[in-house]
Amino acid sequence: MNRSLSVVLAVAVTGLCLWFLLTPDVLHALRRIGTDARPLPIVAAFLLCTLVQWLRAWRYSMMTSANLDLPGSAMVRIACQANFLNFVLPFRLGELGYPVLMQRRYGIRFLHATGVLLLARLFDLAAVGCIFLASACALGLVPGVFNLLAVVCAVALAVAPFGVALAGRALRPHLVRLPYVGATIAEPLSAALDALGDVRVRVAVVTVGFAIWLLLAWMAVLVAQAVVDTVPPTAAVLGGAASSLAFALPINGIAGIGPTQAAWVLATVQAGVPWDDAVVSALALHAVVLVNAIVVGGLAMLPWPGDAAAK
Repeated sequence: MNRSLSVVLAVAVTGLCLWFLLTPDVLHALRRIGTDARPLPIVAAFLLCTLVQWLRAWRYSMMTSANLDLPGSAMVRIACQANFLNFVLPFRLGELGYPVLMQRRYGIRFLHATGVLLLARLFDLAAVGCIFLASACALGLVPGVFNLLAVVCAVALAVAPFGVALAGRALRPHLVRLPYVGATIAEPLSAALDALGDVRVRVAVVTVGFAIWLLLAWMAVLVAQAVVDTVPPTAAVLGGAASSLAFALPINGIAGIGPTQAAWVLATVQAGVPWDDAVVSALALHAVVLVNAIVVGGLAMLPWPGDAAAK
């Protein structure tokens, strides 16, 4: 996509969502946040968001190296930089930053790093979907017989990463024989599956993945309760999962403002949260995540001692 066109579309998405969300009452409530918000939960949420980047780095490290060693500072920097790029670049273009950074710092082939990222995103989708369905069931938002179906789907999503890892290894020989794919593309793209061949690594990767999203759910609860009194914890978990699913869509706006906040609002309103408070809590949560990405990611982008030697 042409860069100018992507920027125009991102601005349009952000403008449309803000027009939809911001009523005069919401604007009035936003002006009160500076004086009424409780700072300690927001600081705690900021620290949790930083911890999430470290956990992401650990998961990337395990999926690349096939061992349980904790991530080095370079891998943590890459995780923070990739998160930063996801917010400053529209339409999920920031995702391309991870394989580029891995190739530059570690010499990991672009397709190998891309395969790691794609597999991690599949695991993320399963974890967030599980949390979303579980919280919706807990809130009684799934009617009648569909509640049991939602519970079954949530359990299926919880174990899906194990199935994906095993099925991927079984399918790899068939991928190699596909036209225009071959071993040159299929083998590096699926190399992350080799790391998951070790049961301990597979369990650790899936566990850390769920820990990431549970920490983000906890962060959503802290921020919501810091700025309003009408978002119960389970509703915040539901809203956080809904906004994470929306963030995965390739239609994000400027600085991540757009569908993610709309998804939070629509989900929490269904749980009984007043519209104004839903919008305020959505924007407050986004502010914490965005500031963390800019501050932590911005520091990671700066030259560090030893960078020249690493090259």
